Amino acid sequence: MTYSSPRRSLLDCTLPWAALGALFLTGSTAAQSPARNPTPLAIKDVTVEGRQGNFTLLLRGGQIVKIQAASEDLPAGYILLEGEGLHAAAAFIDASAYAGLAAHSIITDQDQPLDTGAGVRIEMRRANRKGIDPAWLAASAVSLDEDKARLWSQSGFSSLVASPAGELLAGQSCLLLARGVAARDQVLTTPVFQHAAFRASGSGYPSTLMGYHAQLRQFFYDAERHRDLLQAHGLNDSGPRPPHDLNLEAAWPLLDGRQTMACAAESARDVHRWLKLADEFGLKIVIVGGREAWKMAEQLKASGTAVILTLDWPEEVDDPREEKDEAEGPKKEEPQESEPETPSPNWEYEEPIGYQLDKRLRWEEMRDSAIRLSEAGVAIAFGSGVDGAKQLLKRVTELVENGLSRDVALASLGPTAAALVGGEQHLGRLAAGSPANLCLWSAAPLTEDAAVRYAIIDGHLLEFDIKVSSGEPPAKGVDLTGRWAITDADDEEDDPMELNLLMDENGSVKGSADAINPMDGGELKGTVTGSVHGDQVEIEVEFQVGPLTVIVQMKGEWDDGTFAGSSTLDLGGQQQESSFQAARIPDRRIR
Repeated sequence: MTYSSPRRSLLDCTLPWAALGALFLTGSTAAQSPARNPTPLAIKDVTVEGRQGNFTLLLRGGQIVKIQAASEDLPAGYILLEGEGLHAAAAFIDASAYAGLAAHSIITDQDQPLDTGAGVRIEMRRANRKGIDPAWLAASAVSLDEDKARLWSQSGFSSLVASPAGELLAGQSCLLLARGVAARDQVLTTPVFQHAAFRASGSGYPSTLMGYHAQLRQFFYDAERHRDLLQAHGLNDSGPRPPHDLNLEAAWPLLDGRQTMACAAESARDVHRWLKLADEFGLKIVIVGGREAWKMAEQLKASGTAVILTLDWPEEVDDPREEKDEAEGPKKEEPQESEPETPSPNWEYEEPIGYQLDKRLRWEEMRDSAIRLSEAGVAIAFGSGVDGAKQLLKRVTELVENGLSRDVALASLGPTAAALVGGEQHLGRLAAGSPANLCLWSAAPLTEDAAVRYAIIDGHLLEFDIKVSSGEPPAKGVDLTGRWAITDADDEEDDPMELNLLMDENGSVKGSADAINPMDGGELKGTVTGSVHGDQVEIEVEFQVGPLTVIVQMKGEWDDGTFAGSSTLDLGGQQQESSFQAARIPDRRIR
């Protein structure tokens, strides 16, 4: 991925933007290796999460055979893997990912149209199924190739719930292993949830919130009536023969409480609506999204409803209570008392402090929903949604840094999530007799700079390179402070994306980025973090494009006042690589 011009960096340097909506639902499946018996491993001298001291893990046949003291002798028949300095923890579970599935479209009209010339009709079509396809199984459309699966395992996840989304009843999800094997070897559990939302694609009825409610309620009533008709017909073979309707039958596990419905809801009002609908029909539900779910914590706790938080809060709002860092280059010199101040053409309106503080507090409420829910005793798990595993890991780590108990966070990514998605037999545990789904981290997971060195999925070992910071300060003359134009190294005519950076004496970099949204021509504002060690430059830019989080990583080398290197764009589970070059933009502000 090349992050070049504001207009082209999100448009021409990755997949065509028109196909962005299909990024998370489509993808060619690479040639996949069959699932083979894993190699017996003895992982020696590791720290085990939740235990004191160092241990040796013995893995055979995809199981954890034993966890023994590091001082004990190794039995014969194992391949030694040195784990000194590494931290072993049960692999994480992504409880709601909109990735790993091929495209799926709903057939709306499933009956013959009404004869409008036969007189006045008082009824609607009997099988208008706009937004309704509960019989569809995600397990029939798994599309998680080796490259995409690796993005999850590299972030500490052994599994993800591949979830259909965006419809009133979109279908039934499945639990996948994040390993590049054939689809049938990836599926751990199916179905997991029935997925619901107050949305439906396509034109015509329903297209409003009231219509969505009516469509859902009518469908559930139709499913109940369909079962009654089938039972009556089976008893005495009398009356009209009910139609063969798999969608109506797929609603029965929901109505009987045998299956959980995963309900998309960000606002407190939508959470309330789902709770009322669940109470009306006796449904078991789980909330997915949950930005404002904390406002309904009491009701969620009382009903035993869990929340899968996707953590897709918007771009961080500046906190006016903190001293602002200037990341826009050199400050303007103060005018002398005897000289009139020259008006600046770059003057910008500054919002009142009270308004800034209110925006910041509202943003913190969204970010901290998991903390409030946990404090209220509501069961929580985490899902990547439209973002990828890397973004999910980053944001859970941010929550821990801002007050969420690390034990709660680890449980929400492990045993709590496993029980919620029906994977407790396979996932979420690091103990003798458990399946071997674990990761070896460079530091304790969910702490700063922790990275996955090895992932073990179903006993199969995956290895990842970890770039360890040298700790070296910036080389003499290296200073990124100021404004930079980032262009495509292979296209000199490209317009630049602009970065406004501030680097401190230790080489820590932060700032902002400006680009143009190719969807609507609007401005995109991004945040920048990074570091400089010697003449090596690392920068990460994060944009929020609607519901999508776009992350660009740039790694380059300083050379005589500029820097250049390779870049990687991460779009919710897919990556694109290219190169970039940077040039300093002169400061033309009036002084």
